[in-house]
Amino acid sequence: MKRFIILIITVAALQGLHLTAFGQNEEYYKPDSARRQRPQQTTMSIPSDEKKQPEVPFNKYEQVPFLDRLRLGGSFGLSFGTVTNINLSPMAGVNLTEKLVGGVGATYMWFRSRLLNINSSYYGGRTFLMYSVLPMVNIQAEYEVMNVQYYNSIDRAYTRKWIGSPMVGGSYVQPLGGRFTKTVQMTLLYSLNYQNQLNPFTGQNISPYSSPFVFRVTFL
Repeated sequence: MKRFIILIITVAALQGLHLTAFGQNEEYYKPDSARRQRPQQTTMSIPSDEKKQPEVPFNKYEQVPFLDRLRLGGSFGLSFGTVTNINLSPMAGVNLTEKLVGGVGATYMWFRSRLLNINSSYYGGRTFLMYSVLPMVNIQAEYEVMNVQYYNSIDRAYTRKWIGSPMVGGSYVQPLGGRFTKTVQMTLLYSLNYQNQLNPFTGQNISPYSSPFVFRVTFL
């Protein structure tokens, strides 16, 4: 009887151990809910490069063809009286910006003075800048170099000399609509060096202009 009781206790103990091990194994092999969930993929958004805006040049005339910026024409001036002065000057310019024009010109003058008994020709050239301050108004600066003639009282002969004339002024503008000759301008300039252009022997002014004010009609 005693042995039978010991056998039952032993069987019961072994059965308990089996259930405990089975529970642990079941817990171990139980699918993990976290494993069933797919891990969230963290994507790093790399900012795409911003679309490059087309570069706009500071001066839009840099991309305009040269022939479309080219301006051709010239000026002429007339002065009658004691001093007769006929001035012809072909010119070429180019639009540096929408409002700024730079260029050069060649000048030929026929000069006659009854007072000085002079009948002579003058020649030279100039460079200029014109800036449009209003649609019909330009301001202008130029530097003109002229080969002039004056009387040498010591040698009793006429002598030629180069003189320079910085000028400033403005012009009234009317459009013409031509491809190369775009405007006609009534130009009035003031020579800043007029008073210093003197004959060293007589002290008389040797400028080809009769006054420091120079008037021209310019097509450009």
